Amino acid sequence: MGEWIPFEEGRYRAERVLLLAGEERAVAVEDAVIDVAAGPAGRRRLQGRGRVQNELVVRLLDESEELDVLLDLGGEFKYRMRRPAIQGGKVFSPGVQSFIVFAPQTPWEQLSEEKFNSLTNRVRILDGAQE
Repeated sequence: MGEWIPFEEGRYRAERVLLLAGEERAVAVEDAVIDVAAGPAGRRRLQGRGRVQNELVVRLLDESEELDVLLDLGGEFKYRMRRPAIQGGKVFSPGVQSFIVFAPQTPWEQLSEEKFNSLTNRVRILDGAQE
């Protein structure tokens, strides 16, 4: 994989992160940050983390086993990670939150502000309320 991470090493707070199932439903990831570090051969690696309601993630996985991550780092820095590696907690009681960790497995796709807003405006964000 070539160098595709446009950020220097460090920790970056994300303005908005969503776990996305298909193009219809999503779950918000709270208090999300990404860490960029040097990996083998000096290539940068990225790993993100944030809090989610586990029960909502399970509901997303009922719709699609493949989740994407929408990542807004502010300004023009909006991305879609397709099918990243995701690790998370295993307590599924209503309202319980845990940290998830996500890392891209392929280069992420930078989205224009217009495309990012169009996508986030049409998805339904699950919030734990009974449906």
